[in-house]
Amino acid sequence: MPDDESLAVDWRLVGRLAEYHELRAMLTERPGLTVLTGDPWSGTSAVLNAVASNLEHPHVLVDARSSGDPLDLASAIADFGIRALARGAAAWWIGGAPAPSAAGLRLARTLNAHGIDFEGVRRGNGEPSRLLSDAVDLVVALADGPVTLLVDHFGLFLRALSSSDARELLAVVRTLRQRHVDLDVVLVEHPGGMTAAALADRHHPLFRAGHQLRFTRPEPYRFADDLELVRRRITSKLRVLPAAAELAWGVPGLAWRTVELFNRGETVEERARDGWRALRTATLPSVSRAWDLLRRVHPLAQPVVAAIASGLGPHAVDANSKSVNDALVRLRDLGMVWQPAPRAWSLADPLLAAWTRDFPPSWIRHRRTSLG
Repeated sequence: MPDDESLAVDWRLVGRLAEYHELRAMLTERPGLTVLTGDPWSGTSAVLNAVASNLEHPHVLVDARSSGDPLDLASAIADFGIRALARGAAAWWIGGAPAPSAAGLRLARTLNAHGIDFEGVRRGNGEPSRLLSDAVDLVVALADGPVTLLVDHFGLFLRALSSSDARELLAVVRTLRQRHVDLDVVLVEHPGGMTAAALADRHHPLFRAGHQLRFTRPEPYRFADDLELVRRRITSKLRVLPAAAELAWGVPGLAWRTVELFNRGETVEERARDGWRALRTATLPSVSRAWDLLRRVHPLAQPVVAAIASGLGPHAVDANSKSVNDALVRLRDLGMVWQPAPRAWSLADPLLAAWTRDFPPSWIRHRRTSLG
């Protein structure tokens, strides 16, 4: 675990140790298809990376945020599959080598023997469902045994597709799982995502094709508990972490940055507040820009975010309920708001929430005054 000189070595696991062990144990048992639903900013991606790096069998980890459509996703799966399972052929595959190396020729022969259109996958040209199928077939062929495909931020990627394209893609996922007994798939999404809903929809091709694992955002006390578990002696700097997690609403990455940035303070609370102020100052340009970009999300996105941040609730906005609900759905699909409890809404980003409370719209200030 981290020390005073290098606090970020394993920050991804602090506050998330239970989830790390749960996911690792599950993937060791090779469960088939797992839909991992994680609260926004909950550290789920970091846990996924940590577990993947400790799997005993081969794995391919893909971040779907860089993929604009199923063709992009197919190419990304193939690219990362080559890097993980046929590293010697990676330069030729990406196009950095003028001619196939010996490893590249072996790769081409292997894929041809399995009937995989590797040129189509390599260049991202062809029918999306077929290329996605070929990309996963490529991963399975190169692994030549048990292999796990992990697709992070799959839910955000899926929401950018039309409903018919998303349904078709999930149907391909089921077909591939049925075809390859050695393949395990982990798809990561946010609460309310389409993939988890499909598992429970008897009319959907993905119905009962796998199971769901739920990760909630860690409570601040979890950071203190995990520190006690991983080290007998907790340094004075590390003692600030639980207080930092309180300010950061349990977001692991922000809690650790708060610890790294504090310079002064007599108590752990004072040190945490000092680090939090430094973090807010450092992120002020990007956070204020995020507020500006809300205008492009939905016409009511800014007032809804302001109402949630102020504690008034989204339906305090002077608009009809349908429009407010539409804005909430759009914001939730982008991972910007979430429901920590039934009928309760919260902003995912504590930095944006703090900025919005400091610079609220006029109607929020007047509403606060009228409420006393």
